[in-house]
Amino acid sequence: MTHRRHVFAALTAAILCAMGCESVPHGAMGGRIDPYKTTDHDRASRNAHIVTLLEACDVTAERLSLALCDITDIRDAQSKVVLELGDIYNKTNTDSTDFELIQRRLRGRLWENPSVKNTFLIVESRQRMDAEKGRVGDAAGTTARYDPALTYVLQGDFFEAVRGDRRQYYFEFKLTNIQSRKIVFLKSFDLAQLRQSR
Repeated sequence: MTHRRHVFAALTAAILCAMGCESVPHGAMGGRIDPYKTTDHDRASRNAHIVTLLEACDVTAERLSLALCDITDIRDAQSKVVLELGDIYNKTNTDSTDFELIQRRLRGRLWENPSVKNTFLIVESRQRMDAEKGRVGDAAGTTARYDPALTYVLQGDFFEAVRGDRRQYYFEFKLTNIQSRKIVFLKSFDLAQLRQSR
């Protein structure tokens, strides 16, 4: 009987311990944080704040999704238009991979929007898919090409001016027709941030 009591007590303690562990909020262990939280590292960095880039991405995705019905060239097209990711023009001290992350995230936000998916054929880069086509054993030919008149490129241009610890940024996202070079959507952001010592 004593042995059973010890086993029961051990099981009860294990269950209570497990329940206690589950009460710890997810992310409280292992260094996970809210991606929209500005950290001391952001404030001390010479790079553009990650939170600012995320917010710019969110606003641009929302505005572009809403603007689609007002872009005459896209609205009046006889078929879906093609959306390609364009080059990133980075004239800041922030590494280009930060902006590539935001550009990809922006495309992902657009992909999730039903009205955008009904309007655009969202494609992966030609170079990347040509390489994949060759990798899987079909080296002959290339992947699909689309009518330039119906192809729009999502580009990002990023600039920075520095005055001591002050960083002045200009971020610009635009959607441009690849054949006509006509800009059909543009959203820009000005950001000033002060670098602080940790």
